[in-house]
Amino acid sequence: MSKSQVTLINLEEALDRILTRQTRIIPSTQKLSVKAVEEEAGLGNGSAYYYKDFVKKVKDCAVKNSPKANAQNAYEEKIANLRERLNNETRLKEKYRNQVGELKTQLANMASQHNELALTIQQYQYQVAELETSNTLSMKRS
Repeated sequence: MSKSQVTLINLEEALDRILTRQTRIIPSTQKLSVKAVEEEAGLGNGSAYYYKDFVKKVKDCAVKNSPKANAQNAYEEKIANLRERLNNETRLKEKYRNQVGELKTQLANMASQHNELALTIQQYQYQVAELETSNTLSMKRS
């Protein structure tokens, strides 16, 4: 392994220790920066700048772990949760609206059947009354 690969590995390990708050050299509360990673790796100032991809990674991690980013992530998470709830409530509203329509149709059908049955009962009551009167008349004649 070349010296540059060993240095890059040391920098990577130092970055991991800082991110997991298990530092050996610098205080675990120190802000993440390229300089902090160099100190944790036991390297001199500017050593990390030979590895441009690594410097970019450190800066990305610093931005990602900043309090502003955490607040932004929490805000975006709240918005996502609210959108999900809104979509769910919209879906439920549509479902209940459809159920109301179906129940109104069912109620109208039942009312129609009730009226038909009431009319049929009334017709049979008239027929029973006619039969009873005709039966009473025929009993009186006999």
